[in-house]
Amino acid sequence: MQLIIQLDAETVRQLDAIQEHTNQEPTLVIQQGISLYYQQLQPHREFYIETKKQYGLVGSSPVSISSN
Repeated sequence: MQLIIQLDAETVRQLDAIQEHTNQEPTLVIQQGISLYYQQLQPHREFYIETKKQYGLVGSSPVSISSN
């Protein structure tokens, strides 16, 4: 997948600082950042699944409410 992104000045400053300290290409820095973010979300995902199991909601479909 190819992405074209636009960064604000502060994010560019942060990316430059990371590159300066690690000597890594921007692509690798961004890939590692996404990986870290994904790892942080995993405990929340597990908690969500366990909560659904606890209340017997596993496999249930979301309820859709429409107003007329």
